[in-house]
Amino acid sequence: MDISEQICVSEVTTNVTSAAAAELIKEIGIPPCPAVLAEFMAESNRDEPDFRRLSHLINKDVALAASVLKTINSPFYGLTKKARTVQDALALLGLRETSRLIAGLLLRRAFASSQSPAMYEFWDASSRVAMIAAYLARELDVIRLDEAHTFALFRDCGVPVLLTRYPEYESLLAMTRCENERRRSEIERSRYGFDHALVSATLAQTWHLPTDMWQSIRIHNLYDQPAFQADPNWARAAPLIAVALLAEQLHRIHRGTYDSSVWATEEAFITEIIGPMNDRLEPLGNDIANLLDQ
Repeated sequence: MDISEQICVSEVTTNVTSAAAAELIKEIGIPPCPAVLAEFMAESNRDEPDFRRLSHLINKDVALAASVLKTINSPFYGLTKKARTVQDALALLGLRETSRLIAGLLLRRAFASSQSPAMYEFWDASSRVAMIAAYLARELDVIRLDEAHTFALFRDCGVPVLLTRYPEYESLLAMTRCENERRRSEIERSRYGFDHALVSATLAQTWHLPTDMWQSIRIHNLYDQPAFQADPNWARAAPLIAVALLAEQLHRIHRGTYDSSVWATEEAFITEIIGPMNDRLEPLGNDIANLLDQ
C-alpha cells in the first residue's frame, strides 16, 4: 500500500502528521522548521510577546531583515506608510502576518543548495505569483493580503522537495507544464505513491503554518472535484485557491505563456468563487505588468 492510499480524504484534511505522513517526511527529507521561525512563533504566541526580542530575532539575520523590509515596502503590498525598521514592519503587519512573511522568505533559502535551472525557474515564478496574489487580495478584497502571499508560496513547495529528492522529477515537471495540477498529481501518485500537494502540506505543517492554511494547501490541486468541494475545509480553502489560480494566470499572460485549455477550467472556478473576471482581467494584467517591470 502506498502513502496516498494510507491517507484518506478525511485524514488528510484533519491531520497530515499521521504515521503515513511521518513516513513521507523520513522518506524524502522535508526541510525542518528554521530555528529563527520556531523562536519567533514561540515568542509571538506568548500572552505578552516581547516585541524587542521579536525584532532582535529578525535583525540577527541581516539578509532576512532586509528581505522583510523589501517585501512589505514593495508596490504589491501597497502600504501607505513605509517601514524603515523591523519594528516598523511588526507594527504595520502584526505578529501573525509577520510570522507568515518570515516563513515564506525562509522557504527558498531551505533549498539554496540546489542551483538547477528547473529550481531557479520554479522559485522565480513562485515568488512573482505570490506577490501578484498579494496584490489581488488587496484589490479584490477577498482574503487577507498576507494569507494570499503565504498560500501562493507554500501551495507548491513540495515541487522543490521532489526536484531535490528525485532527479527524474524535472522531466515530469516539464512534461506536465501545460496541463492542470490534477494531472501532474495523478502521475506523481502513480510514480511515487504521493503527490506534491501532500508534500507541500506536510512541509507547511512542519513549519507551523496555521491549520486551515496547510489543510487548504493539501486540497488545492483538487479544486474542480465535487468530492473535495464537499470537504468541511472547502469554504476556507476556496478563496485562497481562487486568488492563487488567478495570480498564476496573470503571471502566464505577462510571460506570454497563456494556455486557453488550462484557463478554461480555472476560469470557471474563479468565476464561481470570486466573480466574473472577463472585464477585469486586462486592467489587472496591465497593473501587474507595470508593477513587475518596476
